[in-house]
Amino acid sequence: MSNSEARQQALEVRDAFALEPTSLITYRSNGKVIALGDDAMLEQCDELPATVDINRISCVGSQIQITGHLGAYAVSVTDQHGNSVAHQGDAILDLNQNPLLAREMLPPGYFHAPPANWEPMGLAQELESLSGEFEKPKYFDYDPSICAHGVNGKIACNQCIDACPAEAIHSLGERIEVDPNLCQGGGSCSLVCPSGAIRYLYPNLRDNGKRLRDMLETYRQHGGADPIVLFHADSYSAEHYLQAYDNLLPLPVEELASVGMELCLSALAYGALQVVLVVDAEVPQSSLENLRRQLDWLHALVSGLGLGSAYVTLCRDDEALPLVDNDNIVAPAIHDMPLQKRNAIYQALDHLVVNLKPPADQVALPDSAPFGDVMIDAGKCTLCMACVGACPGNALQDGSNREVPEVFFVESNCLQCGACVQTCPEDAVTLQPRLLFDREIRNRARALNRDTPFACIVCGKPFAPTSVINKMQEKLKDHHMFGTQRALDRLKMCDDCRVADVVQDPEAMGGQFDPLKGFRQ
Repeated sequence: MSNSEARQQALEVRDAFALEPTSLITYRSNGKVIALGDDAMLEQCDELPATVDINRISCVGSQIQITGHLGAYAVSVTDQHGNSVAHQGDAILDLNQNPLLAREMLPPGYFHAPPANWEPMGLAQELESLSGEFEKPKYFDYDPSICAHGVNGKIACNQCIDACPAEAIHSLGERIEVDPNLCQGGGSCSLVCPSGAIRYLYPNLRDNGKRLRDMLETYRQHGGADPIVLFHADSYSAEHYLQAYDNLLPLPVEELASVGMELCLSALAYGALQVVLVVDAEVPQSSLENLRRQLDWLHALVSGLGLGSAYVTLCRDDEALPLVDNDNIVAPAIHDMPLQKRNAIYQALDHLVVNLKPPADQVALPDSAPFGDVMIDAGKCTLCMACVGACPGNALQDGSNREVPEVFFVESNCLQCGACVQTCPEDAVTLQPRLLFDREIRNRARALNRDTPFACIVCGKPFAPTSVINKMQEKLKDHHMFGTQRALDRLKMCDDCRVADVVQDPEAMGGQFDPLKGFRQ
């Protein structure tokens, strides 16, 4: 059977795959439109039929603030004297040259019709259809328990907030919140999230992975060779690529930015010769920038595996696909795709490592990559464990329950978010982006720093790392509260012995305490 015939069988399997349903977001609109523009453009609204319920508001000399979405828009108009008037409606008709909302993805129910593009007939049809109830999928899922956004009052990761082209994500202190009414499934949030705390829900990663695996398996079973997986947005037609490459297997996704390292590596693990992401004109610029950064990480990774960067590539929709050597197809993996993206990345990586046998045991990654090592300067570290308390991925762990003060590190858990760097009071922590190919070493806890426990000079009980006691002694030796040797020695005592010594020290209590009678009046 030819590649074309094998592909036809594979695409039938792809199209028959049943996606796991998601919950729906509902909009209710009465069709009331708020038109915003200068007087000349507002007059042109006379060309719209009377069936369009429209409220005209002049923007000349006023400050305009717009919030909301289809069915629940609010517009505040503030004049030159500071007087404000609030308007409510179901949709916005923005007649200004540049949209008043500067977002790459405008909210549902927001229509931008600049003077050069004024076309009343088509616009009237869209506005007349606004009355009623509308539904869309809920595109995301969020797990705050593994979110690296905020730790101990400090912001460690803002990547999803910065990446969202719809401005649907906001900070709530140590977690984020996604407005489901503004979210339009752009996918950038899941692409850049280092932990997988926010993930694409429709289709979810597990479904996309199974659909990808089944498509490639069917293609091979029917005699197809050298399969190229081409990811593209649902709205894009890959017909000219299908005509040019008989071994090309297109996989449409809701948004191209939902395709990250996990799907690209899994495609190679499932037996694809090459992975291509097609960028068309509809992909937002911010999403394209995030995709390019992701590809930088992938190119470093596949190079470490012994492949060239052309094996995973971004391609403009008018470009030919780069040529690759067909000697590097691996034995296809059969595992199911997990829901969590880091698990999916490691699962695919482990399969590729076994098959490709890379020459080195690790690969250096570009800055900001979400995998890597943590290093602690033992000369600065006091084992205060602030870094452990701040680590959102549980990569840094307190080993003090082993009776020796220690900081342990599990590299597979590290997000390279920098929370430990921000939190360390001694500036003792640094990061090194990389990826270890050896799964056992990557998952093993190893000590980054350890110290001998300091024994209380009175009772002999270990109570703190020796380095902490030495540093406290050095920093406080000239403080007026530790002006005597007895006071300074209290730093070498456990809590119980320290309290007992304080109450027995006339100088410490200022002569105001008698251990037999209590405080003197």
